[in-house]
Amino acid sequence: PAPGAAPPPPHPGRRSQRLAQRGPPSAGGGPGGVEMGDDDLSGAHPKWGDEDPEEKKARLEEMFMVPGEVTSRRKKKMSKEEVQQVKEEYISLEWDDIFPKKPKERLRWLYKALQGAREGRIKPAPLYDIIAHRKFIDGLKGNVATDVLNLIRGNLKLFSPKQQKQLTSDNFELFRKYAPINVLDSDEDETDAPPLPPPPEVVIEAKDKKKKHLEEEKRRREEREREEEEAGMASDDDVETKKRRILSRGVERRVDPADGQAYTLEEFVAEYGGRTDAPPVEWENSRHTSFIFKA
Repeated sequence: PAPGAAPPPPHPGRRSQRLAQRGPPSAGGGPGGVEMGDDDLSGAHPKWGDEDPEEKKARLEEMFMVPGEVTSRRKKKMSKEEVQQVKEEYISLEWDDIFPKKPKERLRWLYKALQGAREGRIKPAPLYDIIAHRKFIDGLKGNVATDVLNLIRGNLKLFSPKQQKQLTSDNFELFRKYAPINVLDSDEDETDAPPLPPPPEVVIEAKDKKKKHLEEEKRRREEREREEEEAGMASDDDVETKKRRILSRGVERRVDPADGQAYTLEEFVAEYGGRTDAPPVEWENSRHTSFIFKA
């Protein structure tokens, strides 16, 4: 166009083409009929307040995530002493762990469980359910049964009055068989019976101390046998007589009625308590099953 002249109007074909691409205007006022909200500047997110909380959390985590960043929590490495302490302090209340234990091991568990209940680490209710169960007292005899009952009687205050009454009545088989008996005259009433004496204190040695004690007794016994063997070899008997004397020696074993297996005196002591010079009653009661085992 000539200088000073007005610019020509836009080409009618191009304007109608653009309007056709946009489409008719909508009530929301957005281009192309799309309603826009406060958060719809890019058209990628829903309106404020309509987003699911989990989806919003995932979206925000994705927004602030640093590419290639790896985070981890380093666990504290425990020493052997700490691991052993945790193992010693742990007290299982699972029936499947407790009932299959041998009588001596059940006594050890009860000693530790009552200590944990006094310290507030376990609750008395599940503890009572275990010791009042017939499977817990099954197979308890002699010194082990007496020690179990004395432990229970010495810690009755941990339980409710109703539970205490049950544990000190004839309904509780362990109490009925092993509790002290009050002797009454024929003209005295049972209600006038004096209270039972307090139970003696029960001390359970740790396994390592018990093991060292048994090893020491075994060493002394082997020394005595060695001395007897040397004394026999120094005698004037012929070699065959000395050999037969040595081979005739063996280790006495007796059958434990709890499982029908034969054990030495040391093994009876480890299971039921006592000492080699003061054997447990289970060893004495199994005298009729004694035999000499020769290697």
